[in-house]
Amino acid sequence: MESSQAYPSHPSSVPTARDAVRTWLADTPKVDDAELIVSELATNALRHGPVGGMTVTVVTEPGWARIAVTDGGIGEWHPEPSAPGDDSETGRGLEIVMGLASKLGQDVHPGGQTVWAELTWPLEGAS
Repeated sequence: MESSQAYPSHPSSVPTARDAVRTWLADTPKVDDAELIVSELATNALRHGPVGGMTVTVVTEPGWARIAVTDGGIGEWHPEPSAPGDDSETGRGLEIVMGLASKLGQDVHPGGQTVWAELTWPLEGAS
């Protein structure tokens, strides 16, 4: 199943996107992780991407979900955690996402980029 929603380039879009992902993945055991992941990816899209908004898309299958944030960025993104100082208020988001996600990646396409994270979990009744 796929769910998607576009948001404006405004800080209020981040909690709105979190709420949407929480709703879309409410029946999964990774809903809290997904909410945190979309919060970090959406914040990065707003902070580092051009003005023009973003789209959050969640694709689910049994035991799997992909959370993707698409913006108009040029694709100069490198999935490397930073080394923020003890007093730094930023720089830890990608490290958090990397710790929660099974996979993390980026797709560059005409007109923008998509940064995505995948979550997996065991299916009920599977041994």
